Amino acid sequence: MASPEPELDGRTVLVTGGGSGIGKGITAALLARGANVVVLEIEPDNIKSASAELDGGDRLAWFEGSVSVAAEVDAAFTLAAERFGSVHHLVNNAGTASLSLVEDMAEEDWDLIVDTCLKGTFLCTRAFVRQVTEDGEARSIVNISSLNAIAATDGLGHYCAAKAGVMQFTQTCAGELGRRGIRVNAIGPGTVNTPLGAGFTVGQIGQEFLDRTLVSPPRHQEPSDIADVALFLMSPAAQRITGHFIPVDGGQHVRGLHSYWDVAEAQGLVARP
Repeated sequence: MASPEPELDGRTVLVTGGGSGIGKGITAALLARGANVVVLEIEPDNIKSASAELDGGDRLAWFEGSVSVAAEVDAAFTLAAERFGSVHHLVNNAGTASLSLVEDMAEEDWDLIVDTCLKGTFLCTRAFVRQVTEDGEARSIVNISSLNAIAATDGLGHYCAAKAGVMQFTQTCAGELGRRGIRVNAIGPGTVNTPLGAGFTVGQIGQEFLDRTLVSPPRHQEPSDIADVALFLMSPAAQRITGHFIPVDGGQHVRGLHSYWDVAEAQGLVARP
């Protein structure tokens, strides 16, 4: 385990969706640097498996709940206050996705993705700001958006809209909260080796995706790549950085993401009407 860094040692961070994928990678990195971490996670299986994997001891607390339910979000912050005191940093990571053309998209799918990715970011940000006291402590919010916020993709209308909303919400919050000592930034990951991104990072589909996008070095992102940037944005080294959207994608944004749908269709996984 890395030695604690002064800017995170003893600080408290609430991470949403921290039981798997990018969120678990960020949680692990925070614990390795001495932070207290409260994870708001909806899936009990993720809590069980991540609890066994992460070495957090009494610096890691779990709250089972949904980011799209205000009462559950508020309860997670109450838990954080009871265990560790005021939350210094918030990582809005929780998200989900599915592949569907607009004409075939179920209203329930739209609601699930927009509520999780965008409404959840709003509810957690609101709860975070309401618990801030005028103690002079520097605070920050890191929103996990997506490269799809700037790269529209067939079959991901709900996800693209939600992640673009997160990007713009980030800028609004940076303007509103800056004078209260709260910096707000967003990260836009490209394809990441996670359970959510597995359909486009493994096997023939994953290789084809790399071949069609400009990535240097030629590999998909790992959760640790996103965690490195998230921790930097929480650190004093980033004290003059706020309101930004930062792609972490190995250069995929240079050409823009080609269509996820095209790759899946080429493999016979989906078909246009």
